[in-house]
Amino acid sequence: MNEFDILIAFTLREIEYFVAAAQHGSTAKAARALNVSQPSISHAIKELEALWKEKLFHRLHAQGLELTSSGMRRYRRAQAVLQSVAELGAGIDDAVAGELSVGGFTTLGPMYLPAIMRTFRELYPDVNLKLVEGDIEQLVSMVERGTLDLALIYDTGLNRQVTLHLVGEQSPYVLLPAAHRLARQTVLAVEELADEPFILIDLPHSREYFLSIFRFAGVTPRVAMETRSIEMVRSLVANGHGISMLVTRPSRDYSYDGKRVVCKPLDGVIPSQKIVVAVPAEGRLRGAAQAFLRVASAHF
Repeated sequence: MNEFDILIAFTLREIEYFVAAAQHGSTAKAARALNVSQPSISHAIKELEALWKEKLFHRLHAQGLELTSSGMRRYRRAQAVLQSVAELGAGIDDAVAGELSVGGFTTLGPMYLPAIMRTFRELYPDVNLKLVEGDIEQLVSMVERGTLDLALIYDTGLNRQVTLHLVGEQSPYVLLPAAHRLARQTVLAVEELADEPFILIDLPHSREYFLSIFRFAGVTPRVAMETRSIEMVRSLVANGHGISMLVTRPSRDYSYDGKRVVCKPLDGVIPSQKIVVAVPAEGRLRGAAQAFLRVASAHF
């Protein structure tokens, strides 16, 4: 089999359906977004899995689809293929220049956006970057209205007029004071946290995500305090006011006031948080936005 035979073994339509299923986490949602039948999406995934001899998705009961590690690698390449095709169709005059407004979720942006923006500026010095911070609801609304070109957020299942491009994912973890009795354990079950004073991050959608982890385990957290700041959560925990649960993890396990915290993974099947770039649902992305999306995908 030569390279040309390999190239035509699948179609761009199948790649488009696969990417849509990965972005929406559901064949039904992908079908609605592309205005095609759900069996068409399912058939395309089945064909690609047979061709590549790899399982692309975990099928989660009542929770849709989740990319396997192989699926994630294929998704990133498939996304790059579709972006290249879009650029080819646009011609050579779609210059990467002008102004680009980039949004970042307040708990996620500081961890990743500065480094992504640095790389982007090195590659595309003719683009003037504008940074906007906010919660997920604010940023998605701005992308919908066209006042923001794109935003780096978590996928919280919002049914909104935006397209989500998956770039990475993270798993939640338990945050403990260094001297806490649970800090000696390797992993923690959600049930072990039910009687502990809990510091809850009080941001739209983030709040619901963490509470849903407790509901899924059949327990109710004992919420002692709420805050909208991830660093306040970390400092409160470090000073012994309670424990917490977060997704974004800074590079050092110390709070603002220099006290150590301990991070422990959760035991069992816990839904991960998908990191996505939200862009307007309709219309082709201009050159600068496409380039930023490529850089963000490569970073993760």
